[in-house]
Amino acid sequence: MTTGSDAERGAATMVSAGSVVRVAWWVVFAALVVANLAVLVPGITTVRLWEDEAFNLTVPINLVRGLGYASDGTLSGSTLTPFDVRISTGPVILVPVAGLLALGVDPVLAGRLVATLAYLGLLVALGLVGRRLGGRWAALVAMAVPLAFETAALPSPIQTPADVLGEVAAAAFLAAALLFAHRRPWLAGLLVGLAIQTKFIALLAVPAFAVAVLLDAAGPWPARLRTTVPKVLVAAAAAAAPTLAFELAKLLTLGFGGYWANLRDFGYFLLSGGQRGYVVTPVEKIGVLLGSWNLPSGVAAALAALAVLGAGTMLVVAARLVRRDPDVLGRDGRAWVSRREAATMLMIAILGTATFVAWWLVSRHTPAWVRHPAPGILAFVPVVGAATVTAARIVWRGSRSILTRAAVAVFVTVLVSALVWSIAGRVATVGTRPGATGETLSDQRAAAVDIAALGHDRLATWWGAAVSVAVLAGAHIGLTDAGEPTADDPTIWAGEPPIDGCVVELQSGRYTVCAPRP
Repeated sequence: MTTGSDAERGAATMVSAGSVVRVAWWVVFAALVVANLAVLVPGITTVRLWEDEAFNLTVPINLVRGLGYASDGTLSGSTLTPFDVRISTGPVILVPVAGLLALGVDPVLAGRLVATLAYLGLLVALGLVGRRLGGRWAALVAMAVPLAFETAALPSPIQTPADVLGEVAAAAFLAAALLFAHRRPWLAGLLVGLAIQTKFIALLAVPAFAVAVLLDAAGPWPARLRTTVPKVLVAAAAAAAPTLAFELAKLLTLGFGGYWANLRDFGYFLLSGGQRGYVVTPVEKIGVLLGSWNLPSGVAAALAALAVLGAGTMLVVAARLVRRDPDVLGRDGRAWVSRREAATMLMIAILGTATFVAWWLVSRHTPAWVRHPAPGILAFVPVVGAATVTAARIVWRGSRSILTRAAVAVFVTVLVSALVWSIAGRVATVGTRPGATGETLSDQRAAAVDIAALGHDRLATWWGAAVSVAVLAGAHIGLTDAGEPTADDPTIWAGEPPIDGCVVELQSGRYTVCAPRP
């Protein structure tokens, strides 16, 4: 017979255990915040401005100068190019940057603040999705995965989440769309549309959302289709709206002839990936993807196999347990979403991840850098991770087998340890990637101040580090091989000028400015 004192001691023990778990959660959350700050602060203030960022910044700079939504055309003939198809980062990022520039904010700071806000939006969206799938620990795992994914593999890195690029922001919109795919498909569609106008490669997420919404109904197939097809059509219209608005702006600006030429150029850029001369096998790309977690390649391969097999097993077993006994969810289950909504989000995440990675692997003409599949990986892999954590908790609670519980404990411990290791590696190496120039943003700014004092409105160079300094100096930047457009321009070089007869106007740090040729 249980005495009153025994019951009180049991209740006190439960309260004490709950308090320890809550404190542990806040400790881990604080550590994650510190880790993110360790990456974001240098990413905003000290990491060098990459030439891709500088090229993107020419659009908001020209917009504020009254030159329209145009780049310097550095990769498109080296003349001002309205709606330059080579600028793959879209207006959803670049127009807000222009707004900050109009308020007098420094271009690099403006661009990186907008990018940082997008990254924070990604973490919030993933946290909300994770919490819906399985409570606050699942939310914590979802928010941790993006920091573990190393995107800075050369030759074209996303150095940090604060870079003035569109991949992270596109992932934020895709992750936010997951929150509404079940209840408000039209809003999910609009968010996917915004993701597309942030980075057009987000279009690869459309099939996953369409399939999941089509299947998101109960009953026989005819009834399902009658219910879901109108929702899909409305969502598709909402997804198309941002792109149609941008295309209309192009048409009104360029006229029919210019718009048609721009559309042809965009089609070529889309099909070619904007790259030439690459033939990369799927095996090589798999190696790069495995190496993007700051783990030894062999360990990464073994963990990837364990993650796929273990997650699949956990999810299947957990689904059976929940169907048999919904109470296996435990007390936290009352705060979670319905099984149908959870299934919809998980289906989108799995299909979305598979689509992005599969496209990248089979597109042999694209380089072996992870920026192409990054929007899908950043938006969807954390959701699969959160669902796996939830499934592991369900299997633990629903199993009476010591061996099963031991397997669950080992599985979770190994993957969480790998996640912590990857994050620690990301924090330890931010801004020190192999092959980097060794300079900081401050070094670039110092050279740019000296170069700006020369008063040149235009500069020419090869594609590389000098592009960034020229943009920081306030000059339009072209390429020396563009022919007539840059024939009379002074040139700027990182290191020793590679041209004969350079009349040096200025040497500042590692940069040399040569006077125009007579």
